[in-house]
Amino acid sequence: MENTVKRTIGTVNRQVKKKGLLSFIGIGPLFILLCVILSFMNPSFLTFQNWINLLNATSGIWIMAMAMTLVLITAGFDLSVGAVLALSGIVLVSLLNYGIPEIVSIIVTLGCITLIGIFTNGILIGKMGLNFFVVTLGTMSLFRGIVYVWSDGKTQYANDYSLLQFIGNGEVGLIPVTVFIMFAMFIFTFILLKYTYFGRSVYVVGGNRETAKLTGIKVPLILMAVYGLSALYASIAGIVEAGRLASASPTIGIGTELLVAAAVLLGGTSFKGGEGGVVGTTLGVLFIGVLQNGLSISGISSYWQSVITGVILIFAILLNQLKTK
Repeated sequence: MENTVKRTIGTVNRQVKKKGLLSFIGIGPLFILLCVILSFMNPSFLTFQNWINLLNATSGIWIMAMAMTLVLITAGFDLSVGAVLALSGIVLVSLLNYGIPEIVSIIVTLGCITLIGIFTNGILIGKMGLNFFVVTLGTMSLFRGIVYVWSDGKTQYANDYSLLQFIGNGEVGLIPVTVFIMFAMFIFTFILLKYTYFGRSVYVVGGNRETAKLTGIKVPLILMAVYGLSALYASIAGIVEAGRLASASPTIGIGTELLVAAAVLLGGTSFKGGEGGVVGTTLGVLFIGVLQNGLSISGISSYWQSVITGVILIFAILLNQLKTK
């Protein structure tokens, strides 16, 4: 049985490397072309400060996209990440305003939100076998409703907390702390997927769940862990956003799940599962971030930016289908 598992995982690993290269070839030239076009449209696009601002602005999407990659590789999807982001911000700021120390408030927030992800999405999808779309659509509405009830629909402010401010707006040298957090999440997720048994199991579960069961992989536990990680990453993004804005708004994160999905799909991860990786997702996030940044510094209104974002999501799905064929 152990040898069978190793052979199955080895085959999946070789397939992932090959498909990962094809994904890079697909999104890489598009990203370079977009950068060239925007640099001609606006010379300030290539400045160091603009790229720092770009990375800082996409930090939340970047972090959540890392975990969404794992979810999509298992042939699932998590519509609740935007609501989880808002919920984690409200929980954290509320704990701080109750007088609980910052580090304790952050740890409690991360732990509670992760457990919520496991015991809602994780158990309902992984253990009970319910449809991921229906479950996460329901939890998205549930979490967003809790945020509105908890906050009474009002923004909660957190202006006087040094650690939170450092996380959201601090700098180490010329580099924002948020950028270090982003790259730390990328490295951790990359290692998790590429060099651990758990990561290989994620690919096997997404490729063929029956094969995964026959080779001894505990599919329900893998799915529960993946949706728990999705909630954890969304809570980290929520803490970062709370630090950046010095507040927690009940409306923050609305529609974010679409941007996250677009980034992951553009990076080559398949809706059908068993294919993708965080390197491609990173390129997808940068593609969307560069596009939004370019539209902003070119003076295009936020309404048109939303329209273009929708077009990108459709394009991502189309590109994903063409690659599959």
